[in-house]
Amino acid sequence: MRARFALVAATLTTLAACGGGGPAAPVGLAYSLPTPATVTYVTGDTADMDIDAGGESMQARTTGRSTMVASFTRAPEGLSVSLEVTDLDARVSTPMSSASADENGIEGPLVFTMDRRGSVTLVSQPEVTQEASQFFGPIELANSLFPRLPGRAARTGEQWTDTVTFDGPQGGGHVKGVTILTYTVAGDTVVGGRSVVKLDVVGTSEIDASGVITGMDFSQSVKGSVEGWVLFDIGRSLMVENYADGDLRGSMDVSAAPFPLGVRIRSRSWVKLQDSL
Repeated sequence: MRARFALVAATLTTLAACGGGGPAAPVGLAYSLPTPATVTYVTGDTADMDIDAGGESMQARTTGRSTMVASFTRAPEGLSVSLEVTDLDARVSTPMSSASADENGIEGPLVFTMDRRGSVTLVSQPEVTQEASQFFGPIELANSLFPRLPGRAARTGEQWTDTVTFDGPQGGGHVKGVTILTYTVAGDTVVGGRSVVKLDVVGTSEIDASGVITGMDFSQSVKGSVEGWVLFDIGRSLMVENYADGDLRGSMDVSAAPFPLGVRIRSRSWVKLQDSL
């Protein structure tokens, strides 16, 4: 949903945007209480999986679109963030079956705290049905929705690298991930009449997940590359857009298959601020 939808519960850390040009002076890149403090994000995700079943090739696809309301309040750590999914249309098709889910499968908000740099501490997860858990991963979403910032001024061309790790129960299964991302200040651009800063992002992601998909138990381990960009409005302290492409490879065990399956997942995801200002 990104924010991110999981193809067999594996999602990619995503980031994003568009832009050009560069500011001459350093700009402050840190999180504070945004203006406004309640905003709406829309998301889109597509993930295509190539499956190697003992020399026989199969394909599966997951698609999803969602709308979620993000509410920010001050907290001792910096910010408290509450995300509530108000609309969801997600589908997965595999060679053996298909499934879908909507917002009725997610009850309650996802709540986490975030410091000035965007480091996350999970507070609570929504109740997610088994069907919706195939597409909505609260732990991945909390740790990947917002980019890590330097927490200080940064000039065009400046870089920093962050490692994001998470490990915990999710949707009746379990997920563990490590993502290492390098950010580069690419410059500034204008979106909706506002000046925003563009960050280019490249890195690697590794995710181990287990659970149930289309009625079958599975476990999966994949790793690979991710690249994209993010647009950040410094004046409002708001992420405006993010975009990411991922290419992960690994293996998957499924209860319906007599042996491990080789997998390759190519994904594309985006998040955009629904700006009414």
